[in-house]
Amino acid sequence: MQTALRADGWTRVDGVAVRGRAFDGEALLEGTALASRFADARGAEPTLDSVASVAADLEGFFAAVVRGPDATYLVADGARSIPLYCDSGGTIVADRGRVVRDALEAEPDPVAESEFLLARYVTGPETIWAGVRAIQPGEIVRIGTEGITRRTYRDYWPAGPADRRTGSSLTPSDRPRARLESAFERALDRLERVAGDRPVVVPLSGGYDSRLLASTLVERDRDVIGFTFGRSGHPDVEASREVADRLGIRWEFCDYDGETWREWYRGPAGLEYRRRAFGGDALPFLAEWPAVRQLVAEGRLPADALYCPGHTVATPSERLPRFAPEGERDASTTANVGCGPAVDADEDADDRATIEPSLESLVDYVLERHYALWDWNDEAFERAARERIRRGLLGGRDPDAATDPAGAAAAYERWEWRGRMATFTNGDCRVYEDAGLEWWLPLWDPAYVRAWKRVPLERRRGKGLHADLAVEHYRRAADVPRERAGLTDRTLSPIDRHLALVRHAPARQFTERDGGWEPPFLAPRSSWSEPGNHPLSWYAIVDDGLFDRLPPFRNLYALRTLAATDRLDVADPTGPIPDDSTLELPTQDCD
Repeated sequence: MQTALRADGWTRVDGVAVRGRAFDGEALLEGTALASRFADARGAEPTLDSVASVAADLEGFFAAVVRGPDATYLVADGARSIPLYCDSGGTIVADRGRVVRDALEAEPDPVAESEFLLARYVTGPETIWAGVRAIQPGEIVRIGTEGITRRTYRDYWPAGPADRRTGSSLTPSDRPRARLESAFERALDRLERVAGDRPVVVPLSGGYDSRLLASTLVERDRDVIGFTFGRSGHPDVEASREVADRLGIRWEFCDYDGETWREWYRGPAGLEYRRRAFGGDALPFLAEWPAVRQLVAEGRLPADALYCPGHTVATPSERLPRFAPEGERDASTTANVGCGPAVDADEDADDRATIEPSLESLVDYVLERHYALWDWNDEAFERAARERIRRGLLGGRDPDAATDPAGAAAAYERWEWRGRMATFTNGDCRVYEDAGLEWWLPLWDPAYVRAWKRVPLERRRGKGLHADLAVEHYRRAADVPRERAGLTDRTLSPIDRHLALVRHAPARQFTERDGGWEPPFLAPRSSWSEPGNHPLSWYAIVDDGLFDRLPPFRNLYALRTLAATDRLDVADPTGPIPDDSTLELPTQDCD
């Protein structure tokens, strides 16, 4: 079997290749030590059980390829932070899906490609290329002469005990918080071990996730640097400007505009990044890619720091529907706590539907909410998608597991963990690798994952308990009233957007706004889907003449999925375009 591991950082020892870092108890393993941990456990002939036992004991962010005399084993961590791919026949393993595609000369997979076009990611082990398979989060794949066997050694089913407010548990209200706080401190201890004496860089947004990281690291007297990107006046920019100032940390800002976006996207660096980062299962993360490259190139962010994005296991809880038996929404349990700068206008927790707690209602909810970049009407794909969603929701469990609010919520969050977060969102790590930077995901630390799984539903909803931690740590670290500590990009007032620069970064007035007082970006969230009003200015990657010809579409992701599958050239004003807003899917002619 051919092995093609192209990314930097792979270490090979005695038939084992590893990348990343992991804790084995209190020991931090990387490089040779991590490879030897798998090699020692392998013995003369590794088995699925022996490799799974090693992987289950490791807590961190890693991937491994373990060769034995009769089989090869591929291992992904619980966040699938480092991708691995193979072909369905077991002839090639690679860390880039395109390498496997090229080796097979693979044709498109109609179902997976349709899913990608509508959602910007593929939710199962398939990719948009037939026969190219991705290793799933918390999974081991055995490739032998008798075929391929897959096993999940680390699953995610957050059916924590019910909260007192549901009337079905006597769990003390402070126990989940104490448990989550303790797990978070353990995750931070590990982060500090990985960082050593290096500064920690946090991509700071207007939400709570990155605020939680920055605040607690300040409380620990770490050297913290924050950075933000977009247009001056954007709520994310102004909220993060204030957070950095109140925490007393250095803050760097990359100002986006249309002309530079065209240069970034269409230039050789942009083309190469998208080629490497696209594994056929998720659209490459783009929003912060130019900011990271530019700020590092200009020396405004250090190349030797540890970069810690705020992506978190709590995010799937933010998009939970309400379940009919739960009654009316408690506004105190919802929050907008996004980990990165907001780029869409439709991520409001208050807009969630109320559905029955059942498997088919969840399938309907996922289809409506996540398969929505384009209008579509395709019975063949709908049948296939429904079956894919059912598998992702249950993970082999009986359908009865999703017939009450706690079970239905767990099923939905599992679907997001395996389908959306571990493919699309955690793909953000490729941005840092492209710039030659080291990263760590503290809010995906397995200790924090375990604690979040045990949080009751009503305190997970809207990431409520997670948000509470963020507000409390920020309040203490910044010495601000709790009301001020709770402000996010969604609740920042217009006057705050106007005054943020004067209050918190007055020296930047002449470098950032040429002496102007009024922010250049004041568009309301409801208008962000209009190309000229987007806070990142990234619609400029599309040729102006092309806009006049395009049918209505949801957002830039819709056009980017077409571009990634060679259906659209965003730089060509005369090239082929969709006939209308109802997209014809590759499954259209499938029976």
